[in-house]
This record gives sequence, C-alpha cells and structure tokens, in this order.
Amino acid sequence: MYKFNHINQIDKFFNTIPSSLFNKLPLPINFVDSECRVIVMNEAFLDYLETPLTEVVGKHLAEIDNTTRLPIVLKSGIPEIGQKHVFQNGKESIVDRIPIFDGDEIIGAAGIIVLDDIESLNNAKTIRNSIINSIKTTSHSNIKSTSSNFKAKYTFDDIITQSSLIKHFKSRAHSFAATNLPVLITGESGVGKELFAHAIHNNSNRVSSSFVSINCAAIPETLLESELFGYEAGSFTGANKSGKLGKFELAQGGTIFLDEIGDLPLNMQSKLLRVLQENQIEKIGSSKSIDIDVRIIAATNYDLLKKVEEKKFRADLYYRLNVLNLNIPSLRERPEDIPLLIEHFRSSFHQKNGIYKKFSKEVISTLSNYNWPGNVRELKNIVYRLMVIATGDEVTKASIPINILENSYKSMANSYSSSELLSEKGSLNNILKEIELKIIEDTLNICDNNKSKAAELLGIKRMTLYRKLKNREA
Repeated sequence: MYKFNHINQIDKFFNTIPSSLFNKLPLPINFVDSECRVIVMNEAFLDYLETPLTEVVGKHLAEIDNTTRLPIVLKSGIPEIGQKHVFQNGKESIVDRIPIFDGDEIIGAAGIIVLDDIESLNNAKTIRNSIINSIKTTSHSNIKSTSSNFKAKYTFDDIITQSSLIKHFKSRAHSFAATNLPVLITGESGVGKELFAHAIHNNSNRVSSSFVSINCAAIPETLLESELFGYEAGSFTGANKSGKLGKFELAQGGTIFLDEIGDLPLNMQSKLLRVLQENQIEKIGSSKSIDIDVRIIAATNYDLLKKVEEKKFRADLYYRLNVLNLNIPSLRERPEDIPLLIEHFRSSFHQKNGIYKKFSKEVISTLSNYNWPGNVRELKNIVYRLMVIATGDEVTKASIPINILENSYKSMANSYSSSELLSEKGSLNNILKEIELKIIEDTLNICDNNKSKAAELLGIKRMTLYRKLKNREA
C-alpha cells in the first residue's frame, strides 16, 4: 500500500472537498505530496492523459508526464496560475499549479487543467475558483507573493545535469547555502554561474529576503558607487531629490550577487573591502555609516589570482571573497550533459512558443562533438535557432551552422586512435578521405545540392569538387 508524507494534513485537506464533487469534477485535477508523488487524480485528468489510475497513484508525476512543472512549484512555493502548457502527449491547455501549505511547510501541490474549449471553460470556471479558494483557506498560510523585483529565479532543480562533476558542485553549493560566508563562483562565460548564485540564495535561510544582482561590468565606473551604496538627496547635480537606495541597502537581510567582479575598478574594490570587513556602507553625500546584514556572492570568468599578480585586483579583497569557492566546469568538460540540455531547451522552447521539432540522432551527435566555447548559453541559443530555422518536424544536419560542423569534424578526426588506424581504416589517407567526403556531403545538403555554392563555401574550385565526388562514386 502506498504511503505518503504528512498523511494527517493531506487527509484534513481532502475532507474540505466533497468526494462527490471531486469524483464528478469535469475539470481535470490531481494532487501530489511534498515529493511530487501522485496521491489522487480524478477521472477527467486520467482521460486527458489517456492513462489508467493504476499507472499513476504513488508514482512521481514526472514518470507519468515529463513536462510537469509541479516539482518547481513544490520547491519555490510560488503558484503558477493560468500558464500555457503542452503535455507529453501533445495536448495543449492552460494550467494552474498551486502549492499546499500547512503553516509555513509545503505538504503538497495541486495541478488543475483548464481545458482550452470555451464550453468547458464556462462550465468549469466556478468549480475552478472554488478549488483554488479551498486550497488557499486550508493552507493556513498566505501563498508567497511574487511582487518583489528582488527574488532569485532559479533553484538547484534548474541546474540540469547528469555529470558527476556538476553533481559534485551542486552538492558543495548546497552545503555553502547553509552558511552566511562569502562565495566566489568562477568559470568560463556561459557555464551557469548565475544559476548557482540564485540556487544558493533560494536554499539558504535568507530565501524570504531580497536577492539583488548587479553586473559590475555593465555599469559605468562613474555610476557604480551610487548604484552599490546609494546617495543622499542633493549630493550632486542631477541627483534625485529624495536620494537613492543602493543595491546593498535593497539587499538588506538577503543576498547581493556581484557578477563580473573581476571588472570592478580598483577604487571600488577598496570600498567593497570595507563593506566586507565592517559590515557597513556609506552613501554618497553622507557622513554616517549604515550597518548592513548582506551575504555576498561574487562571480567572474577571469583568473583573479593572475589579476592579483598583475596588480589589477586587490589581494586582500580576493582572499575576503574567496572564502567558499565554486569553479564551474565548462560544457566541453561534461559532454554527457549536452544531449540532456538539448532536450531541456527543445522542450522549453516548445512550451513557450508552441513550435515542436525533434532532433535527429545525427544532429545530437554532431552537437555533442562541438567544443562549445560559449558553453551552456551558446548551446541554448543554437537549439532555439535550430527550432526556428529547421524545416519540417525534425532538425537535421542541414540546419547546423557550418562552423559547428567544421569543429565537429575536427573532433571526429582527433578521436581516431592508432589502433583504429591500423585495424579499421587501414591508413591515415583513408581516414582523411572519409572525413573529407562527409564534409562535402553535409555541405551539399546545406546548399540544397548546389555544387557551385558548396564549392564556394568549402573554398575549393568547382572542378575539384566534381573530381572528389567522382572519386567517391568510383
């Protein structure tokens, strides 16, 4: 028999909803426990998913439909009302996802499908509102507001991986979240440093307070001090008459994320060092210090120790910031994540834009062989681009940018071992011919078999291309 957490609280909740109403409800609805395992799912929901009851109760909802976002709602405690969603079976609807609280503790969640035909919407509107109000009343807790502009967006669940390297750093970041010490996150551009910063805050005891982010490279040096520390009224010409709160004050009690910290000017580095040492700031135009309680998370794609040696970054500030360190691996160091991320971004694009396309195995293999200098950010952009420009229902190699194809072929050539040279291909010349023909074939596909255009792209004469194609056929 399946058992779930908080059984008394869940039973108490269900007692507030008449069983006859739930069983006959035309509106598809399901309830999960705090671990996102299905407690109950009504017949309308089962029919919508085309799944029998025996296949759902006790299972994690993601096992039934991997497009679900209820695990995210369980983690954040933030309801998602009236959201467009495309299910695994291709059906599209508007969905409500509502966390259920007992006091301050999330004990489960409800998912409601608002069918997209007008008649069903009209029939279900009153019942839907009744269910939502019942959940709010029974929760004994106000659903968390999303009105704040200073909330961290991401949790550890948003860091998609099957890499042991990233799992190691996620585990380390979890332990960092339990402290209030500064964290320095390093790694190449696009590896996901910001995601880790958000996740640390959302897993910390400061989660109910502000998460304020500032890009130190994006703000002119002349404005950076006022952005960080604020200013008093009338401090300088053009100043706001009522003064301005700086980012540190806005983050009071919470976390400030200093992105691109390696670009912080030296004069600002000394001011930041004082903040770390004394937990105080001083506004421009003020002679009074303000006590602050703010956790600092900083990130950079620079080698800060090298900048210290070059006298471009203060050594004392570096050691103050580098109490806890995360050095996030590049995407080429964890190629096993590439197929998983492709599917994640493909699904995300489908949900947001309604465009559905599959990626062929050949495309996934080609993308997995690319070195991704822009890391996860570049991969996301390429997946979105391919979803838009590819014709038909499947993304093929014909849509892949030529620079990625060329890089993939270089990786293919480098992957051959000496044993393969001797036993499988026979000679280096045979291997080079094989790769060359593969490049020619893919370029012809990209150019819709236009040989003149293909020869131009390849940087060879048209007659040379004809000769190589003739040799292929021989």
